[in-house]
Amino acid sequence: MSKPSKPMSASKKRKAGPGVAAASGTTLDDLTALTTAQLYSLSSRRHRDESLGNVRRAQEERDRAYLSLEQSQRWLERASEHLERMEENAKEAHKEYLDAKGLLTRVRLASSSAVDMMGGKVAAEELSDDEAGLEAIIAKKKKSATSSAKSRKIPFIQDVIIDMAKRGELVDGKKLTTAESEMVAKKDRTHFVQTMMLIEELWTEEEELFLRSPVDEILESKEELQVIVETIALRCLTKLNEWEGRVDPTPTAHQKPSYISLGTRARRIFHSRKKASKAENETEAEEVTKVDV
Repeated sequence: MSKPSKPMSASKKRKAGPGVAAASGTTLDDLTALTTAQLYSLSSRRHRDESLGNVRRAQEERDRAYLSLEQSQRWLERASEHLERMEENAKEAHKEYLDAKGLLTRVRLASSSAVDMMGGKVAAEELSDDEAGLEAIIAKKKKSATSSAKSRKIPFIQDVIIDMAKRGELVDGKKLTTAESEMVAKKDRTHFVQTMMLIEELWTEEEELFLRSPVDEILESKEELQVIVETIALRCLTKLNEWEGRVDPTPTAHQKPSYISLGTRARRIFHSRKKASKAENETEAEEVTKVDV
């Protein structure tokens, strides 16, 4: 069995000479250089991997940005299409409004013409009578003219609403019943309040928004203002006729939308409602009492 070799003693190392020491130093330098190169290689590889990762992330962000840009473009296209449709709808609505306005004007002209023709026909028939009939016609016309002159002193509700809108009485959301108009006499304030209650019940949201517009906008839209107040007056007369139980609620030629006439009729309707509601409440109370018993 071989014995383990003993380490070289210092004396033997010295006897080995300088060549062996030089060879050992060279080996250590090579190992150090190799280790350093490997470390540099690992570091470079790590930096390369990090750079590749950064490039990959940058490409992903670019792709997401492109995708977001495409979505934004599609949204913009859809918004543009929606805007075009809204503009077309607005044009069609404006056209329908003009058509309705023209139709309303033609209906009024036709109604006026029909009333004038009927009046002329009646006058012609009466003029064919004797002298007494002619005197009766003259007296009747004088009486009608006098009554018409008296009725003209009481403003129509259209004129009152226009006056209040031009004076800015409705701008701040003030209730119609508290609004003021120089066209309304103090002694007729009760009729005015009843009429305003009727209008607040019947006007549409669009009509209310328009009438509560600033004064400068009201003055710039006088034609639309006239159409709206005429529509409100016609609606009031129609609903009153309907509530009063008329078979045909269409307003007749002799029904005038003065605030006193409308207020008087509206007060009767409101009183009837209150009375009916009171009777209904009493009936319900009696039924509850019977059930309790």
